[in-house]
Amino acid sequence: MPTLKDVAKKANVSVTTASYAINGNELIPKETRDKVLTAAKEIGYRPNGIAKNLKKSKSELIGVFLSGFKGPFFNEMLEGVQDEVVKRGYEMVVCASNEKHRLLVEHYVDGAIILNYHLSNELIDSLAGAKMPMVVLDREIDNPFIKNIVLQNEMGMELAVSHLMEKGHERIGFIGGPEDSYDGEKRMKGYLKSLVSHTLPVNERDILRGLFTEESGYGVMDKYLSHFQKDIPTAFICANDEMAMGAIRALQNSGLNVPEDVAIIGFDDIEVAKFFTPPLSTVRVHKKTWGKTAADVLFKMLNQETESETTEITVELISRSSS
Repeated sequence: MPTLKDVAKKANVSVTTASYAINGNELIPKETRDKVLTAAKEIGYRPNGIAKNLKKSKSELIGVFLSGFKGPFFNEMLEGVQDEVVKRGYEMVVCASNEKHRLLVEHYVDGAIILNYHLSNELIDSLAGAKMPMVVLDREIDNPFIKNIVLQNEMGMELAVSHLMEKGHERIGFIGGPEDSYDGEKRMKGYLKSLVSHTLPVNERDILRGLFTEESGYGVMDKYLSHFQKDIPTAFICANDEMAMGAIRALQNSGLNVPEDVAIIGFDDIEVAKFFTPPLSTVRVHKKTWGKTAADVLFKMLNQETESETTEITVELISRSSS
């Protein structure tokens, strides 16, 4: 099949110029763009089948860029995006990559929704533009072509701390995620802020870090228990449900009962949380709403409708048997 390089050669331009011309970049003079489009049509070039019509400036594709596909969190969020995409006659492509993805660079999608911490703020900021509006879900970037859809992470921590205080807990630990996680650090900040506002002690040794996986939650709690034996908090809040489940298994394997000896609260309310033993108390994230809102905001940007800089998705505490 003809390649972009073949188009560039026939039109006597660089590959970059050919790519920009085919994707409707306004920096390319009309004469050059027409020459490239004519060359592409003559040799039968189609850019991976994505461009339905070389004269159209839109692919009618929305790209969703994730850090990875592992874990139960993404399904509901993607359902929300898909509902809005289908409603508007578009299609959705989902990518998981830690590199500068060519779908963004070469504008093969009309807009992007990004929940991928591998892509730096600087990279996203440099790629966003009038021809490539973006919605980011796990960070805040100040750019007129980027909208931020964030969770009420700090409010979620306040709800969790208040719930545990009502149960009589005065020493509350925390299991956070990696330091490069926006949501994880916001939850850490909310935890610390809530302890201070309620005049509860902040003990550095009671603040652990995992990798948002059940295995890491188990590992950090198991190591903590081996070091401090019984001198531990009566409750822990975890930055996500999977780490909370791992922590519970470590506590149970050490002979401690949840919640009688140590209460546990997670964050996200993934589907399996209510079926765990014991059923997990957690801060519920309305994941499908998050996805629907992100897609709705992106389409408003594509239609050049005004939209607020940052939109917050509400959270709520779900009390179950683990606390």
